[in-house]
Amino acid sequence: MPIKRFYRLQRARLTAAPLSLQPVIGWRGRLLRIFFLLCISASLLGLGGYLGFQYALNRNALSAAEKVQRLASQSEQLGAVQAKQQLLEQQIKVGQGERNGLLQALTAAQGELAGKQETLAFFESLLQSNDRSRAVSFSACELQSVGAGRWRYRLLLVQGMDRSTEFAGRLQASVQFQEHGKRQSQQIEPLTVKFSHYLRQEGELTLPVGAVPQVFEARVFTDSNKQAIASCQKKGG
Repeated sequence: MPIKRFYRLQRARLTAAPLSLQPVIGWRGRLLRIFFLLCISASLLGLGGYLGFQYALNRNALSAAEKVQRLASQSEQLGAVQAKQQLLEQQIKVGQGERNGLLQALTAAQGELAGKQETLAFFESLLQSNDRSRAVSFSACELQSVGAGRWRYRLLLVQGMDRSTEFAGRLQASVQFQEHGKRQSQQIEPLTVKFSHYLRQEGELTLPVGAVPQVFEARVFTDSNKQAIASCQKKGG
């Protein structure tokens, strides 16, 4: 029968195969095996961590070196820019100094030119004053504002006949001005004058704030004459 044949074959197989004995591992052996595996795993993890740490350390070292090199390059570039800036500032200061010097020289030259022009105009007025029929005449009569209600007058007196004798007399001046729609007058204290050939007389007078000069008049008298021998008028300030 098939079942009997199966049992026979199974028995023959068991009798033909050699017997092998496998030791039974106890709980201590299992613990040792587990401990050994854990040690191996920990060693592998430690080795991996060490290798990773060394790799990161080397990489950080390279990155730090690159940063130091880049910082040194930037510092060098910054130093070059600062040196260039200092050079430009020095050039600007030198240029400003030269400009200030030129401005001062120009101002001095303009002042000298104005003085020479004034002197030239003065002598031209002397040459043009050729009225020898009078003892004294006015060659210039000016009134100019200097601000804050102050006015400056300039007069030039020239001798006519007998210039070898010194002229002696007195100078009187007055100004008529308008204030708040009313016409008023202000007298300047008389001055004693003595001169030969010519006399330049300057002075200042103060008017009320907002007053507008209408007429400035100057007159010259001799000691023996109550009537003016010469006069001049300047209108409108």
